[in-house]
Amino acid sequence: MAGNCNNSILLITGPPGIGKTTLVRQLCKELIESHKIVCRGFYTNEIRNSSRQRIGFDVVTVNNDRKATLARSEVNHRGPYVGKYAVFVKEFEDLVLPLLRIREAPQLLVLDEIGKMELKSKKFESAVYACLDARITILATIPFELRQPIPLVEKLKSLCQNKIVVVTKENRNQLPYEILENILNIIQRT
Repeated sequence: MAGNCNNSILLITGPPGIGKTTLVRQLCKELIESHKIVCRGFYTNEIRNSSRQRIGFDVVTVNNDRKATLARSEVNHRGPYVGKYAVFVKEFEDLVLPLLRIREAPQLLVLDEIGKMELKSKKFESAVYACLDARITILATIPFELRQPIPLVEKLKSLCQNKIVVVTKENRNQLPYEILENILNIIQRT
């Protein structure tokens, strides 16, 4: 699977709450509006209650802001869990899998994030591997530190044509410009 060196992959990582999703949203807006780049994919939004406590996550499409529930805490749910969060695999798959269709390849595929919740969907995992084999340019966020490695994340990190960017408080304001230039260069080469 995906053993070639023709993938152009930009991986963004950093501690929780550092601004990875904000960065991805900024990049997508700039790429789509100012550079007319065809982007497809999703980002993950935190959901908070009235007390500002995080109670879950939604996935939102890059192009048209369609939403689906990814996970919620404090619910009675038969599906899988990650920690205290019930993962809504079917809702996630219904929204995200059509975005990963290879025959409709975008200039940039955005995957925010490839983590434990998203990987409760084996169909999602298979679709990402298929995108790697199809040599689609990918911008993805990945977990910063893991107790146990995630095979797909390790595969992404090991591919030849990737770049890993760690978001910190010190660099997060200049990163949008650096990453934007990098993405535009990658797309021009393909």
